[in-house]
Amino acid sequence: MKIGSKQKLIRAALVCALAFTASVALATDPLPSWNEGPAKKAIVEFVTKVTTAGSPDFVPVPERIATFDNDGTLWCEQPMPVQLYFALDRVKALAPQHPEWTTQEPFASLLKGNVQTALAGGDPAVVELMMATHAGMTTVEFEQIVKDWIPTAKHPKTGKLFTEMAYQPMLELLAYLRANGFKTFIVSGGGIEFMRPWADKVYGIPPEQVVGSSIKTKFEMRDGKPVLVRLPELNFIDDKGGKPVGINQQIGRRPLMAFGNSDGDREMLEYTEGGSGARFELLVLHDDAAREYAYGPAKGLPNVKLGAFTQALYDQAQKDDWTVVSMKNDWKTVFPPEAAAVTAIDILLEPDAAMLQHAAANNARLLAVFPKGFALDATHRPHITLVQRFVRTADLDKVYAAAGKVLADANVNNMKLEAFKYYYAPAGAVGVAGICAKPTREILKLQADIIVAVQPFTVETGPIDAFIAPHDDPATDAAIIQYVSTFVPKMSG
Repeated sequence: MKIGSKQKLIRAALVCALAFTASVALATDPLPSWNEGPAKKAIVEFVTKVTTAGSPDFVPVPERIATFDNDGTLWCEQPMPVQLYFALDRVKALAPQHPEWTTQEPFASLLKGNVQTALAGGDPAVVELMMATHAGMTTVEFEQIVKDWIPTAKHPKTGKLFTEMAYQPMLELLAYLRANGFKTFIVSGGGIEFMRPWADKVYGIPPEQVVGSSIKTKFEMRDGKPVLVRLPELNFIDDKGGKPVGINQQIGRRPLMAFGNSDGDREMLEYTEGGSGARFELLVLHDDAAREYAYGPAKGLPNVKLGAFTQALYDQAQKDDWTVVSMKNDWKTVFPPEAAAVTAIDILLEPDAAMLQHAAANNARLLAVFPKGFALDATHRPHITLVQRFVRTADLDKVYAAAGKVLADANVNNMKLEAFKYYYAPAGAVGVAGICAKPTREILKLQADIIVAVQPFTVETGPIDAFIAPHDDPATDAAIIQYVSTFVPKMSG
């Protein structure tokens, strides 16, 4: 394929489509797993007004604090919170050292597999369970126990890893807020040292931005080394009225946005609402028994012992204009798709040799100005993308065959495009430069035919593991996923 070099416009660094993805994804739908409706609209409108310079509601970046409950807000909490499964496994592991547990509750019931009976004692039973299984070791030892457990721990109903049961819409929301200058925090009743080892990998929230319940620790010297030892005594309960206290102690700023799902989050939302200026509060209502769980008891949904969303909380949300998200109606998808089954593809055309040389020379010029920029190499080639989609990995051979037939019939080598202007897509303090070519009837038809050809093998979205390049920035990862997910409706034609 030939591209005219009129005015030698190939002086911009042409980069691979995935690089372009990171810079323009936020210009498309930032929340692709959310259905259009009042909840999504409220989120986007609020973020827009508090981040737009000159807006009467503009909030400086340092004050953009968003707090999220964890269980039931960011990932599944039924039939019981994940940390209780961890405690149950710890009971089984420690039981040989505690023969008295065979007759002592709540341990006896847990060892018999009767979780409901074990938890019938309410909060005292849970506290006793946590003290017995979470104390008596150093903080480093406990962290390693959690790290060893979480990669293989699975949900009893779905068979999925617990880490695969984070809510896709909330992962997108976290990325969207961070891309708009927000600092995101977990504020949970769960154990702070249970969440910190994996929160960064699952949510992109680093350990220092996790606020939770804790047990007491004390400093000791062991074998000449300083350690912190976990004691079987409660230090702080980060639930209900404790959440505002924890926020004040550990964050030091009142949230601009707060997200929860149960009565345990009420005070955090009230505390957020009580701040001056624009504030945003949101509750997730679990009303989707088909895709997850349905529980309340708000709106006549089944009641639960842990994570209850009462009618009183629902009524308060209506009165105070808090946003209530219906999992059933507001979310297109609940959980991320299985990573192993999906591959991200980019079907593209390569410019002719002359244009490749121009691109390489000018990429080198730009790198001389900004050495950290994107370098063209064997895996990052100048190209023209026809379509980006997520496809089923098992169907890759069919995708190759379908696209190959369209390309063979299109006489691609005789096509010619004319470059006519530069583009620059900003992404924060940096951006991506490239060129625009005038679309022709032939290339638009080719793109449309390719889209139709691969459509039978596509899926709506996919995980970051669907890409071959390594990624370690959760916000950029989410932006890339959004861009590929919405490429056809937003970027084609």
